Amino acid sequence: MNWGYKIIIVFILFAAGMLTLVIKSMRTRIDMVTPDYYAAELRYQEVIDGRENAARLSAPVKVTQAGNRVELLFPGELHGRSLEGRVLFYRPADAGKDLSVPLQMDEQGRLVMDRARFIAGRYQVKLQWEMDGRPYFQESELIIN
Repeated sequence: MNWGYKIIIVFILFAAGMLTLVIKSMRTRIDMVTPDYYAAELRYQEVIDGRENAARLSAPVKVTQAGNRVELLFPGELHGRSLEGRVLFYRPADAGKDLSVPLQMDEQGRLVMDRARFIAGRYQVKLQWEMDGRPYFQESELIIN
């Protein structure tokens, strides 16, 4: 076999390798943090104001995992108050496993959820609510065992 054939074989192997890489990269799923990223960025001032308002509370909202439940405990000044908002359990590893629930506290200022609704792993808990016309926002981390 002369050197001309060897060059052709190298080019064919190179083209096959490049084609394999292109096909693999096209099949890789990439999850965005949010599908409407630009619109969320424009509303980010609300998050900044919400963080400042939440920092003025007597204590942050505690997110705990006890037994077969996940519990959010709100500070005392929020008990019995009318809050409107949502809790997003954002899973960075897989956006399809995100969980969003309306904010509905009981009389003791708790929001209790069944642990079976979650898959083991890391979640970012993003609480966003409004009280007396002011926005509140808090973010914390939760690891489900």
